[in-house]
Amino acid sequence: MSTNIQISLDTRRAKKDGSFPLILRLSHNRKTIPISLGYSIKKDDWDIKNRKIKKSYTGVLNVTRLNNFLAKEKARALDIVTQLQDSNELNKLSVRQLKDRILNKSGNFTFFKFTKQIIDELHTSGRHSYASSMTDMLRAVKRVQNDIDLSFEQLNYKFLKDFETYYRNNGNGINSIGVYMRNIRAIYNRAIKEGHAKRNWYPFTDYSIKREKTRKRAVRKEVITDVMNLELPKSSRIWHAKNYFLFSFFAMGINFIDIAFLKPSNLVNGRLEYKRHKTNKSFSIKITEPMKEILNYYLTGKNPDDYIFPIIKRRGDSRLEYLDITSKRRVYNRMLREISQKCELETNLTSYVSRHSWATIAKRSGIPTAVISEGLGHSDTQITEVYLDSFDKEVLDDYNEMITG
Repeated sequence: MSTNIQISLDTRRAKKDGSFPLILRLSHNRKTIPISLGYSIKKDDWDIKNRKIKKSYTGVLNVTRLNNFLAKEKARALDIVTQLQDSNELNKLSVRQLKDRILNKSGNFTFFKFTKQIIDELHTSGRHSYASSMTDMLRAVKRVQNDIDLSFEQLNYKFLKDFETYYRNNGNGINSIGVYMRNIRAIYNRAIKEGHAKRNWYPFTDYSIKREKTRKRAVRKEVITDVMNLELPKSSRIWHAKNYFLFSFFAMGINFIDIAFLKPSNLVNGRLEYKRHKTNKSFSIKITEPMKEILNYYLTGKNPDDYIFPIIKRRGDSRLEYLDITSKRRVYNRMLREISQKCELETNLTSYVSRHSWATIAKRSGIPTAVISEGLGHSDTQITEVYLDSFDKEVLDDYNEMITG
């Protein structure tokens, strides 16, 4: 082990009365740093060979008790080092980080405080949507805790089970609880990396985040055609909503937030080139005639750096831009409900339906799930399978009707 701790008299730092501070001299990976023990004595009162205070020291009533205290502090520090070595964390820490662990500075980072720090960081980096999701999670945890903060050690398997039970009893679905849990897990993983939580406390080793198949969100291609053929007053809010919905479908399920940030500069050599806001993944989509028809209307009079669609009004402040998008998404979904009524649909269209529908119609056309997953920008095909949940049942229904009809 390339880590060593010794009780020492720090003779480099003399005080006005001629005494020197007692320290734990921490050596780790060839670097040394002092940890104050809170006492100072003169050189004559220090037994350098045995590394303890001589009986001649008159600064305390009981020198033996003080020496025992110093020995216990050294033993406590060595115990922390041993735990870190056993968990394979020791060599990943700098000498300063190791000192912080010994001083238990990480104990100041409770779950509420650390999560709030991460939320502020996300806002600063412009990731307002993720920050909003984290804020919702923190609010949910505070509700269960009655606003009483908790340490990472207290956020254990039992807490997660109690949290899940609380929200299931309050009518929350498995998937909405799963969103909270994944955010809690992300915070915990970050806390471990930064040394604010111990790896052996990790509650998600035993707790599995559940996911259930979602209700059907996709519509058949005939519905897309009905929406295309719907006559609406030009430039009205419902007319814009129809355009956003269709553009999302034509552009392989592009998200509403990504539509909002599109600029003329994203149109390159007949292709739509953009990065997904959520994952920063790059997309390059051929601009088809239906896409071009929608784009041509919105591109009139636009400069290369303007936003194509009239969604964001307050440019320059990423937080205000996010609020504009959130507000317009609410209006968008409200207008989609009206479109659903006008088309006499059994279920309401939403901003997610165009994305799910593109995936499902692609699957019906024989496109492999892996290709659909790439088109949607999913990290793995399991997420895509959730989108395609109802597909197999419907295909079987169609074939059954064909066979038995």
